[in-house]
Amino acid sequence: MTDDSTLPAHSFVHLEPDLCTGCAHCIKRCPTRAIRVKNNKAVIKHAKCIGCGECIRICETGAITASTSELDSLNSDRITIALVSPVLYAQFPGVLPKDILLGLKNMGFTHAVDMSYYFEMFQWATAEYISRNRKTGESPWPLISPVCPVVLRLIVCRFPSLLPHVHPIMRPVALMARDVMSLFKHHYGISDDKILLYYINPCPSKKGVPKKELDQGRLHSTGALGINDIYGELFRQIKNIEKSDKIPFAQAGYEYEQCTSGGGLLWSLSGGEAEATGLDKILAVAGLNETITYLEKIEMGLFKDIEYIEFRTCREGCIGGALNAIDKYMAKSAALKMAKTLGVGTRLNRERVLRLYDSNWFFPKISPQDLKRLGGRQEKPFSFEELEKIEKIVGIIDGKDCGACGSPDCRTFAEDILRGEAFPHECVYLAIRGTRDEEILRIIKS
Repeated sequence: MTDDSTLPAHSFVHLEPDLCTGCAHCIKRCPTRAIRVKNNKAVIKHAKCIGCGECIRICETGAITASTSELDSLNSDRITIALVSPVLYAQFPGVLPKDILLGLKNMGFTHAVDMSYYFEMFQWATAEYISRNRKTGESPWPLISPVCPVVLRLIVCRFPSLLPHVHPIMRPVALMARDVMSLFKHHYGISDDKILLYYINPCPSKKGVPKKELDQGRLHSTGALGINDIYGELFRQIKNIEKSDKIPFAQAGYEYEQCTSGGGLLWSLSGGEAEATGLDKILAVAGLNETITYLEKIEMGLFKDIEYIEFRTCREGCIGGALNAIDKYMAKSAALKMAKTLGVGTRLNRERVLRLYDSNWFFPKISPQDLKRLGGRQEKPFSFEELEKIEKIVGIIDGKDCGACGSPDCRTFAEDILRGEAFPHECVYLAIRGTRDEEILRIIKS
């Protein structure tokens, strides 16, 4: 079992062995085959984990949780800044965003920054890139939205040939983190190490970003907090604000410390990003299985007549994230109502965005190969000869993908045998038929 102290930097989930019953539900749900069951306990191959949260959803005992940060530093001498996704607003039906941002400050955050401002910047830059790409053909159609980090890691892990399709504009959270870090460094006249950024997160996919990604400007956040981690305390602070006789002003020092438009709330829903682009040739796909299916179709050469596809691995979009606090359909209703209350407007003018665009402000200093490496340490690919051996082993097993061996399916079990991570006698079908280990070992050594 892997101890947390030895986990790689991009470990997104934590397993508590004492709570694990070895039920094997998680190995069937993992899209990258990153989980095994050994000695009746789940074992997570963290290098293959993409942070989708499917194992968290399916685990009935609570043995698997998100590897989020601790909040001990709120009382330190450092400036602590909450980076707030509009998904958080949908967790508090009927509460205005300004009261939620104020509640975060009352919890101890120095600043609470609304991401809606950067969603708007991203959508302007995206529309401009697509317009120019029609003439230059720099990127292949369809462009794939970079907003969901799980989708990016899924592409790195299972569909690396689609990396050129990934939209090269920096994600809104990366734009926000870079801009906020720069602004508050100058505001307070301090260095980076005196500022802590916490992303208030609906899923476990933002934890543990490698330093190279920080240096390349894709994400400067030093920590991530699940919405469910802070929900109880934030709920209490909001109730105190509502009971107060004082009129609760947002106390915003900067424009993006307040939420004045409902547009960001629509981004928390499936289709919100695609709709915001204002383009015609767009698609919005939500759900992990659906995302995989459509990525397979793009890999086959389909959808070349589509310019942009918004992918979200969570059903209904980010409001369906594994770390949210309330039911996703209640959250969806709350988001739609609040968006209607605030109205959908714009705070930016196109000319300013174009100036930033032409100065390469929206583009990360990172190549597709760098992005591939950010997916973590990948297992060495099998050679042609090894693939032939795997096929022979699968043929001998002739099983039903039952998972009793501790691997998600027979082919993965065969791969594990070839890597020396599993043994033939662990398969019940081989045991029933009396197949001896030597028969498979001869294939491996041949």
